[in-house]
Amino acid sequence: MKGLRVLLLLVLLPWTMVQAQRLCPDTLLSRQLHASALLHRPLPVDRSRQLETLTGSKRVVREGGLSSLRWHHEGFGRVYSLPEGFGMAFPRLTGQRAQGRPDDPDYAIYGRCQAIAELPSRDWTGYNCLMMDVRAESEGTDVVNLNLIIDDVQTHSLGAHLINLDNHKCRRVYFELGDLPRKAVRRLTFYADLKGCDATMGDTLRYDVTGLRLLQVERPDKEWGWEPQEGEVAYSMSGYLPDYQKTAILRLQDFPVDSFRLMNAHSGKVAYRGRIRPQRTGIGSFGIIDFTSFRSIGDYYLQIGPSYRSPAFRIGTDAFVNATWRLLNYVFCQRCGYAVPGIHGRCHTDLFSVFQGDTLSYGGGWHDAGDLSQQTLQTADVVMALLELAVRRQKDHPILSSRLREEAEWGLRFLMQTRFPKGYHASSMGLLHWTDSQKGTDDDIFSVRKQHNAFDNYLYAACEAYAVMALGAKHGYADSLRKMALADFEFAQEKLKTDGIDDFSIPMEHTYATSASLFHAARSWSASILYRLTGKKRYAEVARSSARYMLACQEQCGNRPEINGFFYCDTTRRAIVHAIHQSRLELFARALTALCQSQHQAPEYGRWSTALRLYAYYLKSMVPYTAPYDMAACGIYLHDEYKDSIGFSKLHLWAPAHADSLFRVQLSEGVKLDNRHYVKRFPAWFSIFNGNEAIILSLGKAAALCGQFLGDRQLMNIGLGQLYWTVGKNPFCQSLIYGEGYRYPSMDSFSSGELTGAIPVGIRSLGNTDLPYWPLVNNACYKEVWMTSAAKFMSLLSEYE
Repeated sequence: MKGLRVLLLLVLLPWTMVQAQRLCPDTLLSRQLHASALLHRPLPVDRSRQLETLTGSKRVVREGGLSSLRWHHEGFGRVYSLPEGFGMAFPRLTGQRAQGRPDDPDYAIYGRCQAIAELPSRDWTGYNCLMMDVRAESEGTDVVNLNLIIDDVQTHSLGAHLINLDNHKCRRVYFELGDLPRKAVRRLTFYADLKGCDATMGDTLRYDVTGLRLLQVERPDKEWGWEPQEGEVAYSMSGYLPDYQKTAILRLQDFPVDSFRLMNAHSGKVAYRGRIRPQRTGIGSFGIIDFTSFRSIGDYYLQIGPSYRSPAFRIGTDAFVNATWRLLNYVFCQRCGYAVPGIHGRCHTDLFSVFQGDTLSYGGGWHDAGDLSQQTLQTADVVMALLELAVRRQKDHPILSSRLREEAEWGLRFLMQTRFPKGYHASSMGLLHWTDSQKGTDDDIFSVRKQHNAFDNYLYAACEAYAVMALGAKHGYADSLRKMALADFEFAQEKLKTDGIDDFSIPMEHTYATSASLFHAARSWSASILYRLTGKKRYAEVARSSARYMLACQEQCGNRPEINGFFYCDTTRRAIVHAIHQSRLELFARALTALCQSQHQAPEYGRWSTALRLYAYYLKSMVPYTAPYDMAACGIYLHDEYKDSIGFSKLHLWAPAHADSLFRVQLSEGVKLDNRHYVKRFPAWFSIFNGNEAIILSLGKAAALCGQFLGDRQLMNIGLGQLYWTVGKNPFCQSLIYGEGYRYPSMDSFSSGELTGAIPVGIRSLGNTDLPYWPLVNNACYKEVWMTSAAKFMSLLSEYE
């Protein structure tokens, strides 16, 4: 009997130790992680700290009822009357196939159910918020949401407001109206799209909307401008790494004191005292809180005067561990071809790509964003980020590192299954609806795109080669990944030799605007990774060859730091490399640092290190333009880049006919350096593709890579600052990661519902100005959740211990 007890102890002890281990600084999150079987079930959604929930605690100055509205129905399903409101019920399917545009036929829904109330041009300018109670009843899955349109005589471009709901519950909903036109409101429309179903979803959905009222609340949330939100402090809500800059920003008029205290969150004792420093910069006047010199590990809060106390935050090397687990939860919940509990069943295995008689299923990897689209190269980007962070966290956080590796393996399996012969890959799919995942039924899809791009194959090879080194030679995938990496690199080489640089012919893919200089940066970096993996000198020569082209595209003769060190699109130097949505701007730094590290004895080392320093100085020269915020400015523009008509049209997809004149207007809102050069804090952009998370995080990665190589603390602070901006140190004083920190807004995640760890496309600019704009309307593209943002965040974070 004693022997049996010893045996049971030996069996259970490892699991007991895991259960007892605190996985992150947040004790509640640690318990939730254990309950999720270490993220094989989604983390719970915490609405208590959500921005829209906090509106409910604001003082109401005025209110008006809307119970007398009369609702009628359009579309599928039905609308019915309720006391104090209405209800709408509709099926998931219509018996017809979902049909989209001819150029993207399967990016489609089955139909729409709408409840509409006509208004006689009501003036709502005396109110700034809508309140309502909404009950959702969905059979099967728990993903439920409604869209709301406020139609005024004066039009706007923000579209519908997505309201994320909780299944089988009645939720009190607040929607602050911000700057939405409402002088003459003529129509209210609630609608829901019919998006099909998988095996876990029932036939019908129902929403009951009651208690619709107008409110005027105090201290409404801001939507634009550089001033911090009234009464709030812009700080990193995740916390701060101890050895780097630690600052926060406030409006001086909100805090009539000249000092602050950093308080220990557990003892309530003062840990540090400091002065609030007034600072005037090119974007306004601010109060600066600086506690950089304080390095003691622990949990703290800011106390300013008698009334302001911030929520607690962490100072420590583990400050971003909570955020990492939450981001990993989001990535897991975006899995395709996998049953994610409470969200969907095993999905989209009946999506197929066909090439020369071969048919491949495209169910796997991760859904791209709020919709259900997929891009294979983006899967590779996510895999790379997961592995980079797994390697960095292996020593101090082994369980987190192991789970990051596991999630990367899910993506690697997708890369393995999407390969066709001769260098082709199933490459992308635009999708809005669910399918039954049964081959041979009416909703099967055979329009998954495929292509053979050298650029894609160079990046596949880099990811696969890095995976071999990160996972280890004994890993079950190592041999296959090694073969894939070598093959993909050779396919890319053959394609380049035969056809030259790719023409990127598919507008829907995020590689469409890739420049020649970025192409060669990717080629050089990929070759350096394969050189590291194999030791074969031919890869080193390829890396050097592409570096020569890349350096021929770098400005090295500018007469001031801002116009030196950046990269032109090609050797004609007609346009500078920019990003407006997807961003791989870090590839220049990846290529140069990889060359310098792997070939430091090469005769060209001096040229590479000089180019790297010039680029680093350029990144540092942008800092004053957004100070005191850490957000990386988009960068330098030429005054006539629109004359590069092909590159301009590819970068600005579906731009209006007068995009050239809009470009000139937007440039004039930046900072003019001379007759040819302007600094823009936000990109010039003209279409739905706007939001700067991928851009600032890729620039942050570039800064951190340069900083690591050069031993430059300012560059490391620039990189870290992009993380701080994301988790609250922005003018809106909001965390852009759902569930992390405080005042995080609801996100546009219309397919998979509200997800802990979701991160959006990002903050955009107001109209043609260069001012930050973060509308309260929850819509794409800015508030749409995006895997790219999650990957860029984790990849940048991997540069810090």
